[in-house]
Amino acid sequence: MTTMREQTGTNPPSLPITLTERDAIRDRIASLIESAKREIVVFAPQMDAHFFNNSQLSRPLASFAARHQYNRARILIEDTSQVLRDNDRIVGLCRRLPEFIQLRQVAEEHLGFREMFVIVDGVSSLHQPDVTKYECVVEPAGRKRAAEMLERFELMWDRSEPAFGLNTAGLM
Repeated sequence: MTTMREQTGTNPPSLPITLTERDAIRDRIASLIESAKREIVVFAPQMDAHFFNNSQLSRPLASFAARHQYNRARILIEDTSQVLRDNDRIVGLCRRLPEFIQLRQVAEEHLGFREMFVIVDGVSSLHQPDVTKYECVVEPAGRKRAAEMLERFELMWDRSEPAFGLNTAGLM
């Protein structure tokens, strides 16, 4: 269930928002992607197709990639086979625009995390502490929280590997 402030639109844009409905989470992820100016980072052990495999997200992501040569989206996942099987729109974008949208698999040392987060431009974030529960916190202007998650993301990204099977020719 979305909070009352979310439903009535009275929530100031800088305050954290708690979302508990699957569709509201999907819509907010798409909204964050649409608002991105330079950088998008996503960490998800598995990519819920309801959130990530839809035109509501893929269109703004493709537009983001095409808008500027320095725009980057980095997606870090644990279960590559699940992503390849269930998220053909994201996979297609990663294949067509690999210099702008990168998909990598976490190293063994980072396997087993249960959280998912999306960070846009180092400022806005959506954090789902447990991917098995539809509850997340959105911070439209949570620079400090975004910086903490981004620091963890960078550590994992530096140790990650290209997603096996993403490149159909087998070339990386």
